[in-house]
Amino acid sequence: MKRLIVFLFALVMCGSMWAQEVFTVVYATSDDNFVNVREKPSSKARVLDQLWMLFHGLGGGVLLEQQGKWTKVRLRNGVTGWCYSKYVGTQDWYTGEGDSILVAAKPVTELFTDNYADDGPMPLFGTVKKGTILGDEFYEHEGYYELRTGHDYVFIRKEDAEIRVRR
Repeated sequence: MKRLIVFLFALVMCGSMWAQEVFTVVYATSDDNFVNVREKPSSKARVLDQLWMLFHGLGGGVLLEQQGKWTKVRLRNGVTGWCYSKYVGTQDWYTGEGDSILVAAKPVTELFTDNYADDGPMPLFGTVKKGTILGDEFYEHEGYYELRTGHDYVFIRKEDAEIRVRR
């Protein structure tokens, strides 16, 4: 029995080492075009902010985790909280079919969006931790890798990401 427990523990630990998160953007799908972001996963919890619908084809936050009927998100403004999953849509740039994948290479990798004016710095969209799969559908654009959607983009500095070729 003891050996079985040790084996199962080792199996779980190995699986968690190889499991990688995928960068996933979230957006509201409700008829109101927004969903409340709450302090805790409960409809009675305090409302911290709102997650809005797609804007130019890009969501308003990053998926952190899912727990039952609730989704934990981090909005573009840094607010972290919970949304009722029924009203949350997701998008990512990982199909699992690409020849190579783009992976976050820094302990905290910053993601940016277009500034729409081409003067000044790009606004920070959010951050992901090292090892997060950013996508297998990406493009090179000057000093950045670019994830395209609708009329908008997510940019990752080239020095903040690495390309891993599948074998």
